[in-house]
Amino acid sequence: MVSGDRELRPGHLVHLLIDLNTGEETMSLTGAVRRARGANGGVALAIAFPILSADQEDAIHNAVLRALVRRNAIAMQLPLLVFEPRRRVREEIESEIRSFGFPVSGVDSLADAVRELESEETEYAGLIIHSATHDASSMEVIEFFTKSDDLRTIILPEPNGELHARAKGLAKLPQVRVPRVWSRSELRRVLTN
Repeated sequence: MVSGDRELRPGHLVHLLIDLNTGEETMSLTGAVRRARGANGGVALAIAFPILSADQEDAIHNAVLRALVRRNAIAMQLPLLVFEPRRRVREEIESEIRSFGFPVSGVDSLADAVRELESEETEYAGLIIHSATHDASSMEVIEFFTKSDDLRTIILPEPNGELHARAKGLAKLPQVRVPRVWSRSELRRVLTN
């Protein structure tokens, strides 16, 4: 089944370029629509390929299996905990993290963050903070967790934050990352390194 946004009916010929995500060239195939079913403004198509070699079929099956394994691995990952008091900012950070395929959970208070991190029922892959660089007592708690639990911590910079230099000091620890700027590409870089 292939999803798309065009209204195609059984019998229509289609040309597909399939990226097998192997670093090799894109596979180019021509097939015929066998079934078409509309769903949520899109269309799901069953396409038959009359001329498909065994190698091409194997490559497609392998690509699908790799994608399923990758999706299952992401689903089994521990979530990242975002601590950010401002709802709009927290939701923006969470949305960015989800867009990279990482599970995420967010809290808006330091007490909730501490409760989550100390709970024996939950486990997190790391902590992402932003506004705490403005609050000395919050930074002390963050420093404590980062140093005592070897907690992977990402501190998103806020250039005018009074305590940003303190956050930069934490970046000397191997488990702490402080990106140069708060941007999508920098966030992705620190999440994947």
